[in-house]
Amino acid sequence: MDDRLALWMPHLTGFGFAFALGACVGSFINVVAYRMPLGMSVINPPSRCPTCGRRLRLHENIPILGWAFARGRCSTCRVSISLQYPGIELLVALLFTATYWMSFVAEPSGWWGRSWAQWFQHYGLVATLPGLVAVLTLLSCLVASTLTDVRTFTIPLGVTLTATVTGVAAWALQGALATEVMAATWPLPSVSWWVAGASLGGGVAVLGANALLHTGSLTRSFADYGEFVKDGETLAEYPHARREMEHEVILLGGIIVAALVGALSLGGVQGIPPPVMQGLCAPVFGYMIGAGTVWVVRIVATWIKGVEAMGMGDVHLLGAAGACLGWIDPLAAFFIAPFSGLAWVGAAGVVKLASGKPLRRELPYGPHLAVAVVALVLCRGAFVDVGRLVFPGVIPAVRALQTPPRSGEMGALSERPEGQHTSEKGFSNEEDMDRRWMRSRRNTLDGLRQWGTEAKRDTPERERNAQDATRAGAGRSRSG
Repeated sequence: MDDRLALWMPHLTGFGFAFALGACVGSFINVVAYRMPLGMSVINPPSRCPTCGRRLRLHENIPILGWAFARGRCSTCRVSISLQYPGIELLVALLFTATYWMSFVAEPSGWWGRSWAQWFQHYGLVATLPGLVAVLTLLSCLVASTLTDVRTFTIPLGVTLTATVTGVAAWALQGALATEVMAATWPLPSVSWWVAGASLGGGVAVLGANALLHTGSLTRSFADYGEFVKDGETLAEYPHARREMEHEVILLGGIIVAALVGALSLGGVQGIPPPVMQGLCAPVFGYMIGAGTVWVVRIVATWIKGVEAMGMGDVHLLGAAGACLGWIDPLAAFFIAPFSGLAWVGAAGVVKLASGKPLRRELPYGPHLAVAVVALVLCRGAFVDVGRLVFPGVIPAVRALQTPPRSGEMGALSERPEGQHTSEKGFSNEEDMDRRWMRSRRNTLDGLRQWGTEAKRDTPERERNAQDATRAGAGRSRSG
């Protein structure tokens, strides 16, 4: 029992830290979701009661427990404090804990560990910290964007931009830190020179477009939308939706052209991009695919219906998911999100039949996209299995950074039978990488079990030796 506890102690510490960190982040998300739509700073003033303005005491700021200490009411004005605050703190704490478990504890070949456990467990927390930060930041921003979207039908750009910038910077740093061995189980889809060129060209175009929008050289679409919103309402019957789509088509077309130019410019380069470029371009390409997918659907649907079909917040939301998870996940999330919408409609109908009170059914699409992304992060194994059945050959068995073959491996690669898939590292196929990893993991587990067995076998002997030494010492004392 002591040996098992010793083996689990690092994980128990990790669970506790992940839960506490998630609860603190959840507390901050509550502040962001309340203040950002109002244009307030998320830093100043410090946390206070929104009704009477009293600044919260130190113990009242403790996540989850603070609400319990206050018994759900402000100690000054006695106004009830919403359950949303401890609920969001608990939710984010559980998301962080689940992410730690899937990354460092779960069996890599199982459904729960299929996300990226092989990579995280093999190289440890310190070596994979930038990637972990990207995933946790995305989960936090998804919760924050859902809260604001449900309340106001808007997603603050600052929330999605935080996830996007963090994802790009974190994976670029991870690529710079990646060793040749670490590249074999890279969590993001690999990048060729074609993809790298498209990412750099499209990324520069996106930055340029945002700079023009920020300086006012370009007018944002739906800039006069507020003039049509009636007092006390959130949405308006905007009559110029098709006109605004013309501007967005021009902007999106420019980005696509820049991406094509970049792809053609670098597509002919021999070899493979260096790891740091793959680490940079993989999230940028993921952002372009995620944002571009929703943007195209938004333009087409708005043009057909004559009213705004999806908001630009949804575009940035799925783009942020691509920046943190790669290009495959936002595509999958886009097709999973409608099932979340159907589930919400079904739940609303059940609640109405059971209680006679209608559940709010008007829900923006952003929360459904967020639910789909979280479902992919938590249950990737199940979706990967389904995806390989529906799209065979599209979803790889193992994601990896491409690395050039070592000297002496080119001949072995060229001698392989035609049609047999080979990786740039000389493995016979992707499944062979899985087998090598599982064999290494089994050897490690067998070593731990053998160590535990020997420790238990040696324990009685050590106790007998200690008792003999005690008796001998006592005998010498009496003789003295």
